[in-house]
Amino acid sequence: MSLDSRLKSTIYALYLIQGLNYLVSFVTFPFLARTLEPAGFGVMNFAFAMVQYGVLLTDFGFNLSAVRDIAQVRDDPRAAARVFWRVTWAKTLLMGGSSLILLLLTFTLGSWRAHADVFLASQLYILSSVLFPIWYFQGFEKMQLASAMMVVARVMTLGFLLFWVDGPEDVLLAVVLQAAPQVLAGLFWCATGWGVSRPPWLRVSLAELREALHASWPFFLSAISTSLYTTSTAALLGSFAVAAQVGLFAAASKLIYIAQGLQGPLVQATYPRIAQLAAHDRPAALALIRRAWKLQGGIGLLMALGLVLVTPVIVWILGAEYGGTEPVLVVMAPVILLGALSYVYGQQTLLVFGYERYFSRVLVAAGLLNVVLMLLALSPWGLPALPGIASHLPEPAVRAALCVLAVEAFIVAAFWWRARRIHAEIAG
Repeated sequence: MSLDSRLKSTIYALYLIQGLNYLVSFVTFPFLARTLEPAGFGVMNFAFAMVQYGVLLTDFGFNLSAVRDIAQVRDDPRAAARVFWRVTWAKTLLMGGSSLILLLLTFTLGSWRAHADVFLASQLYILSSVLFPIWYFQGFEKMQLASAMMVVARVMTLGFLLFWVDGPEDVLLAVVLQAAPQVLAGLFWCATGWGVSRPPWLRVSLAELREALHASWPFFLSAISTSLYTTSTAALLGSFAVAAQVGLFAAASKLIYIAQGLQGPLVQATYPRIAQLAAHDRPAALALIRRAWKLQGGIGLLMALGLVLVTPVIVWILGAEYGGTEPVLVVMAPVILLGALSYVYGQQTLLVFGYERYFSRVLVAAGLLNVVLMLLALSPWGLPALPGIASHLPEPAVRAALCVLAVEAFIVAAFWWRARRIHAEIAG
């Protein structure tokens, strides 16, 4: 199945915008890494890792379930509006609860209280997840417009970031200026309705809110489980290692995230289309999945190899104090390819064909596996406690990277095992 002109134009536009977004990232990332230094950079990313739990609770899996629901009813304005308002109200209630929990933790835990201003400012990310409904744009296959607003907002704040952040003492300002773009984009859309028209107001009952939360529960469980081998890796590393090690791991993770961003346009463009086809033309959906496998797998492989080759240059740009990032990057490079394949087998196959429970179970198992591996690799009662082994272990950041690689390989294998049966059933 060839990609139709609308889907092609969406992918091309997303890649153009992604390229502009990369230009901003390639400026801000090395600038912040050098200016804040490993310790300050580690504090900032530790706060980001913690606030992601609030974002996860607020999103509650709607970034997957709501996209699918909107994609399937987008030709019915009233049905789309009902999905929008029940999801928006559900996320607003969840935002209040998650913000309150994080507020209490900030003034209760000593490690958080020492940097309370940074942790409080990072909660802007929770507000932005409600204010700017990216899932709504994606359901209408208008992600290029949402991404364009984000890029413009990031460029607007870039100058302030470069001129106002002067050293490690400006961590708070760096957090605010990085969270501001999505807030600004959300305010702009709320005021103008640009890109995708704001839906008409509809009253939502408590029963509908409960229904929305119930329908998205498997996706939320998947997101929480995913956090156990993504966000929680930095959190656990920060619990057993010094801030500088968190900074090294965060720098490597950021580069992996930037490389994986090249998968973003393909996934964002094809996921709602595959979801729509799965409801009406299953063989066509399968054909598009196969096409996505070739494109995303090819890009993932090239990016993984390319990152290994340019790692010495990256470390030179970041500075000598980030020399420990090189082995972390080499270990984590294959994660780019594994992430591309997990998107195809998981999100673009299992979810669109109704295998939410299996999808969730795999991620729950992966999350638990990562926690166990991290505790074995880093905790005082794990491998470091064994006589004769501690002196031969790599740095904590490298150990954390090895755990991430092992868990990503497990996820791809588990997703593929079930996805191949789905393909066989449809093809047969």
